Amino acid sequence: MKMTDDKGQATSDSARSRDRHPSSVTGHPPRIRAFTIIELLVAVAILGTIVTAIYASWTAVLRAAKAGNTAADEVQRIRIARQALEQSLASAVLYAGNPRYYSFLSDTTDEKFAFLSFVAHLPDDFPGSGMFPNQPLRRVTFAVQPGTNSGPPSLILRQASLLTPTNSPIEESYTLTLTRNLAVFGVEFWSTNIGDWDVEWLQTNQLPKMVRVTLGMGGAQAGSPPSVLVSSVISPGGQGVNRELQGVLRPLGGVGLQNPPANPIRR
Repeated sequence: MKMTDDKGQATSDSARSRDRHPSSVTGHPPRIRAFTIIELLVAVAILGTIVTAIYASWTAVLRAAKAGNTAADEVQRIRIARQALEQSLASAVLYAGNPRYYSFLSDTTDEKFAFLSFVAHLPDDFPGSGMFPNQPLRRVTFAVQPGTNSGPPSLILRQASLLTPTNSPIEESYTLTLTRNLAVFGVEFWSTNIGDWDVEWLQTNQLPKMVRVTLGMGGAQAGSPPSVLVSSVISPGGQGVNRELQGVLRPLGGVGLQNPPANPIRR
């Protein structure tokens, strides 16, 4: 009786095994369920969305880094230009008896871009001093150069030896570009007559008491305000030497004054 029960149980277990694994009976491999076209398209769309989001984030990071580097470069350039203006104006010298060499020239007819030229006793660490060994007394000129291909103008610093006439060819001078994205270069002079700032300075044989310089850079669009704007008030280092204290000694010991022609403004 017990043996019969064991055989029946074995037969039942074998049947259940065939029901669970029909391939073992028929000899065919089990069927593997594949992805449908819709599932593939959904997966590709999700992957594309992820890649697009990563690319957009990376592009935004690069754009922000580029804007930050550009702003830092503009601030650095305007700092150098401001320092050059302050350093040269603080070292300005003028001898009224020789306006041909020492005349203080300015042109502010353009409301946005001025022109400034004078003689200064420059220190050794002034930009471009290596081009003029043992010549600290030089004429410095700050002028605005138009941009190429409708680009923004640039502020340039031109230096020449004191004995070089101001109307000499540019090739005889040393030119350095201070800024490349100039928006404003304004110059004002303190007038003792009106007790206020004046944009004109007609006394080429005198140094102004104070000079206010305004520099602006940037501006995303034409006519928009500059992104960086700085202003400095500078007092020229010397107030000039009068004609009475300068001249050529005559044979009898007198002082003879010379009156050379005035120096024209040349950009």
